[in-house]
Amino acid sequence: MRDLARRLLGYCILRTGDPALAEEIAQESLTALVQHWRRHGQPRSPEGFVFAVARRRAARAVFRRRLLLPLEHLRARRDQSPDPEALLVEHDERRRMISALARLRRADRELILLVGVADVAVAEAARLLDISASALKMRVLRAKRRLRALLENGDALPGRH
Repeated sequence: MRDLARRLLGYCILRTGDPALAEEIAQESLTALVQHWRRHGQPRSPEGFVFAVARRRAARAVFRRRLLLPLEHLRARRDQSPDPEALLVEHDERRRMISALARLRRADRELILLVGVADVAVAEAARLLDISASALKMRVLRAKRRLRALLENGDALPGRH
């Protein structure tokens, strides 16, 4: 469970870009797994179950954040105190990686987060995405190449296009 929680948190951080929000989503996803287990028994794949829940919740949270972003900018203008969590996220390497991930196609980003960051097994990730394992492997390879190119070319840095 600890290993699963660690991988889930890493996935959620890179999916949302916000450590506090990611921790909340990871906790909610693990809670959903425990509740399901108690009510209905062990899911066919606990790992797949928890990552599917986290994937949906992270997508909703990112969508809500985009909707509320203009309001947050207005509030930030009034309150100029630095946010410690925002300062943490601004760390150079994380910023570069998040920026590079954001520039990838959504499908490529999801593959890298599930297989590369969250370390979901290939067979499980293929089932989650409803594709064959061999197709998943090829797509992950191509997605990693595109991400590497963004990072090596410096295209992932904010302000460089």
